[in-house]
Amino acid sequence: MTIPSPEAERLQALDIELERWKDYILSIGDIKNSEVDQAYGKRFGETEKRLLALNEKLHPEDFDPEALAELRDIMLKWIAAAHDFDEDQPLDTVDTYLVHAEAMRHLVRDALDVHVEGASRDAQAIVDQLRTWLPNTTQAEIARLVGISDRQFHRWKKTGGKPPRRLTLVARLVALLRRSWTEEGVVAWFHRPRRELDGKKPFEVLDDPGYERLLLTAVRQGRAGHGS
Repeated sequence: MTIPSPEAERLQALDIELERWKDYILSIGDIKNSEVDQAYGKRFGETEKRLLALNEKLHPEDFDPEALAELRDIMLKWIAAAHDFDEDQPLDTVDTYLVHAEAMRHLVRDALDVHVEGASRDAQAIVDQLRTWLPNTTQAEIARLVGISDRQFHRWKKTGGKPPRRLTLVARLVALLRRSWTEEGVVAWFHRPRRELDGKKPFEVLDDPGYERLLLTAVRQGRAGHGS
């Protein structure tokens, strides 16, 4: 039985809360015209209070710094939308709220994907997860991605150990990519030059810590462009 990490539990709770909030926003949009004047202002007025409470639940250890900054930027835009509420066009504010809520959920789910696979911080657990995610990819190709020999990969499968940075990074990237790409597409992504990486292939910069944030950003941008 897999025991969820504290990070995963917090992120799952946050995802559920955002889903409930989306339902609440949709309920505002269902208000009948005769109730608009009284109901809209009251419900929109709760936004800032709820966002401040939500901000307290954003733990820095649960997110990449860039994702955390993006979440807080969305929250500020959300608060600004509440202050700019137009009583004559209330449904415009509803639409804006829904866009912000979905953007936040996207970031939370990205973070959840990452923490679920690597929570144990054990090489054996991570290589087992990679084999599950990439069932048709040879062990030799996965070993090549994580920068080790077949023998080392086999050893990790048996005895585990502390995972090196590259293994954890590859697992994080695969966790995000698999949401939008086929297995073949996920593997191919590592071998295509990326403009965000100065024209380099992701595979070529996996050992360079200076490229880690750029790699994660490239994945997120690629997912957005791929319709995820």
